[in-house]
Amino acid sequence: MKRLFIVGAGGFGREMLAMAEGSVGYGDDFRIAGFLDDRPDALDRFCDYPPVVGSVAGFKIGYNDVFITAIGDIGARRRCVEALEERGAQFVKLVHATAVLGCNVRVEEGSFVGPYAFVSCDTHIGRHSCVFHGTSIGHDVNIGNFAHVYAQCSIGGGVHIGEGACVYPGAVVTPRRKIGRDAVVGAHSTVFLDVPQGVRVFGSPAAPLT
Repeated sequence: MKRLFIVGAGGFGREMLAMAEGSVGYGDDFRIAGFLDDRPDALDRFCDYPPVVGSVAGFKIGYNDVFITAIGDIGARRRCVEALEERGAQFVKLVHATAVLGCNVRVEEGSFVGPYAFVSCDTHIGRHSCVFHGTSIGHDVNIGNFAHVYAQCSIGGGVHIGEGACVYPGAVVTPRRKIGRDAVVGAHSTVFLDVPQGVRVFGSPAAPLT
C-alpha cells in the first residue's frame, strides 16, 4: 500500500486530509502518512492530525511514497512540485467518492476533484489542478496545469481554463469562453467574454479590475 504525504500543512492541507480520507482508493491503495512543510510546528495548535514528517527539501522519498500538494499559492505550488519531481517523487490524483465524473473524463496526476463536484463528459483536468467541492464542470472543458476552480463554481461546456488560472468561489463561466493563463476570475463573477492572459476580472458581467 502506498504512503500518501500531503505537501503543505496549512489550512488547505488540513482540508486536503479530510478530502483524501474520503477519496476513491483510501484504505485500499493508499493511507495518509503525514505532511511535508518547511514549518515543523505548523500543526502545533491543532489536534488529531498526522505529523509533519519533514520539509520538502529534506524529506527522503521512499519506494512506496506518493504525494499530493495542498498549497494555495500557485507559484509556491509549482516550486514544491518541481523540487520533489527532480528527486523522483510520484504524485497521485484524488477523486472524492461523492464526485460524479462523466464518460472520458481525464484527471492528471497531482490533481484533485472535491466532494460533490460534477465533471461532465470529455473534460480534461491537467496536472496539479484543483476542482473544489460542489463545482459543476460542463462537457468538453479543458482545465490547464496548476489551475484552481474553487467551490460552488459553474463552468459551461467547451470552456478553456489556462494554466495557472484561478476561478474563485461562486463564479459562473458561460459556455465556450477562454480564461487565459494566470488569469483570475473573482468570486461570484459571471464571465460572458474571454479573459486574456494574466487579467483579473470581477463582477456580473465580469470586467477587468483597474
